[in-house]
Amino acid sequence: MFIQLQNGERVSFWKCLLLNESENIAFENDKLDTTDDGGCNLQEKDVTEKLKKLVDEPRNGTCLRVVLLSKGGHFAGCVFDGNTVIAHKTFHRYVVRAKAGKRQSSKDASGKTIHSAGSSLRRYNELALKKEIQVLLAAWKLYFAASCCVFISAPSYDHQIFFDGKRPIFNCPQHLVRNIPLTVGRPTLKEAHRLYKLLTQIYSETDEEFTVFAKNKDEELFQNDSVQVNGQFESSRLDIGENSESNHSSILERKLDSIHIVSDSESERENISASTPLHEAAKSGNPQEVLDLLEQGLDPCIKDEKGRTPYMLATEKEVRDTFRRFMAMNLDKWDWHAAKVPSALTKEMEESQATKQAEKEAKRKARAKELKKLRKAKAKKAQAEAAQSQNASSSQNRGSTLNLPKLSKEEELKRAQDAEREKRAAAAERRMAALKAESAGSVAASSGTKTTGASDIICSCCRVSLAGIVPFHRYSYKYCSTTCMHLHKEILEDG
Repeated sequence: MFIQLQNGERVSFWKCLLLNESENIAFENDKLDTTDDGGCNLQEKDVTEKLKKLVDEPRNGTCLRVVLLSKGGHFAGCVFDGNTVIAHKTFHRYVVRAKAGKRQSSKDASGKTIHSAGSSLRRYNELALKKEIQVLLAAWKLYFAASCCVFISAPSYDHQIFFDGKRPIFNCPQHLVRNIPLTVGRPTLKEAHRLYKLLTQIYSETDEEFTVFAKNKDEELFQNDSVQVNGQFESSRLDIGENSESNHSSILERKLDSIHIVSDSESERENISASTPLHEAAKSGNPQEVLDLLEQGLDPCIKDEKGRTPYMLATEKEVRDTFRRFMAMNLDKWDWHAAKVPSALTKEMEESQATKQAEKEAKRKARAKELKKLRKAKAKKAQAEAAQSQNASSSQNRGSTLNLPKLSKEEELKRAQDAEREKRAAAAERRMAALKAESAGSVAASSGTKTTGASDIICSCCRVSLAGIVPFHRYSYKYCSTTCMHLHKEILEDG
């Protein structure tokens, strides 16, 4: 919102700095009544009084402004007294999975409950972040009591953290809460400073050049002016700071005394920022339509109600390149810096980009081909090693099978020799026993008449008389010694 003066000078400021969302300005032909949404219409003198109070705000800690930002697990809060930061705090918790979007609680609410380490960590961090914010806001209760407005940016789920639930952790009066009407980046201390600086600036401009309030103390007082809204302006600024308006406030107050706010609906409709056909074409992603509209003379510097130029709405690369090509062919036709077009795109640049892209693609293909060869060689080598190991294991098995019979023959030969040696020894012992038996028999026969009545017990092997000795018994056999017993056993077994 800005006030346009009869001498061409304009005083502009953000509406949220002066009015809350439920307050509107009632012009001469409007009725001063409560609106449907519970708000109210302010008269011209009420707006003038608010502007005067804004300029004459004390810097003694009784008129503070608080900035609260929360998004995606990031939180930043600052308390300002003029341009001085008297308290600030930032938090960060891992609550959103990278490249997936949404909080863990949102995914759980959809019915897909995931039980993993990451999901458990995100659930815990959501509760921990809410607890940290709750403790911080409770500690800043005195700051909220002394604040004149609270700027908040908390989209989606983060808005619920402050206001929803049975016990909302943020209970500041609703008329003090002002939603930030700007694009907010990641909530950090630096971002809070930037937003506060933009929201608390009073801009001054003329049709020809931009000037700051009180640049010339002897300039004429304001005359009949009109309130208008314009979505596009670049101007010098007057900060509402601690000492920045020491020389400006008196002049601004004298000018505000002479302000007469009237309704000028025709000019208001003319200056209200709205989406143009170029905005729609850029947003729809139609490069040919964008080019046709640019050639027809549509201004690419016009901003929509959210302060965005057509180029900022272009999401397709081809549409953005269309703006850049047109800029290259018409450098002096528009203020391309105000249109937010970064740079021109010439044919030489496109050819260079195409060449670089072709080289990059060729390198990628060569690399892929090389990797394919390496994979094939590696697979072939692995197959060869597997075959070699299989052949080695089979040859080793054959060698073991060949060695086993050879060892068994040696053992068999040794065993045969031992058996043969035992047989020869047994045969020799039998022959000796037989000779001994024959000699003993002849002696017994010759002395038979003399040994009448003597015992006839003899050894079953060597036939020696067992008279006078204790024989060895085996079954029904009697032996004179163990040697005879073993020999007789072998004789019987050989049969």
